[in-house]
Amino acid sequence: MGAVLGLFLSTASAAQEWRIAEQPPFRILYQEGNGAEAEVLRRGAPAVLAALQEDLGIQAEGALTVRILPPRGGHSATGSAAPHWAAGYVRSGSREVVLRGEWVRSYPFGDLLSLFGHEMTHVLLDTLRGSETLPRWFHEGVAVSESRRWSLRDAFALGTLVLVGRPTPLAALTHSFPPDESAARAAYAESFHFVSYLEREHGPRAIRRILEIMRTGAPFPEAFRLALGRDLSSTEAAWRARVNWAYRWVPALTSTGVLWMGMTLLFLLGRLARRRRDRALLEAWKHQGLD
Repeated sequence: MGAVLGLFLSTASAAQEWRIAEQPPFRILYQEGNGAEAEVLRRGAPAVLAALQEDLGIQAEGALTVRILPPRGGHSATGSAAPHWAAGYVRSGSREVVLRGEWVRSYPFGDLLSLFGHEMTHVLLDTLRGSETLPRWFHEGVAVSESRRWSLRDAFALGTLVLVGRPTPLAALTHSFPPDESAARAAYAESFHFVSYLEREHGPRAIRRILEIMRTGAPFPEAFRLALGRDLSSTEAAWRARVNWAYRWVPALTSTGVLWMGMTLLFLLGRLARRRRDRALLEAWKHQGLD
């Protein structure tokens, strides 16, 4: 096990000093206030990486860096163009995972290692031969599937999207996601659901088969067709037909009005049951009095 070195990098001011925790192949940079998160990563990151490499069939080579930004005022330090609501990101063209200190303790994926797994998936996919042909929806769909499971919140986001129209065409999510947080959340849910659909329809190693074919030099569209036996267009059409039927009811059943109606119904049923119990008790008392 690597030990926390307590080593400081030279910076312009004491407030910007970086501590380093070494756990090969990881070098974890953090500042005062995020020592607990650094220790969680030091202990858990190697196992997360091993699981990702097994799932994706991609091996990381060389050193990897994880940087935990300070809770406030640290966003500009890395020159990232990531949206303000992003809990983590990978610097373009780098092998560095960046986690934002003010978000790591409340990340919706459940825990810090899930967040790390999400971002580390991007690092591994970026090392793949022909990675420039990977669409953004595939990147994010695989990263989300590696870090958490489908939840009611995802179903609600996708169901809302289906209720007001049709899910965004995957072609529109090829190069980037919407900058707006709610629209981006729907895009994440859609991408995750489509990737999950691929593995349900074509086997649990469908994604890995696509990546294995890409390693031979095939671009993503060709690797998709060879691995799954169908092209992306027809597969997307089949998925849309299913998702439009399955999720159109979700927002209606989870709306505020329906929830209040359900609560009211439970309240009334509870009162009715109590009245019946009281009536039965009263009848028993009367019967005992007559005896």
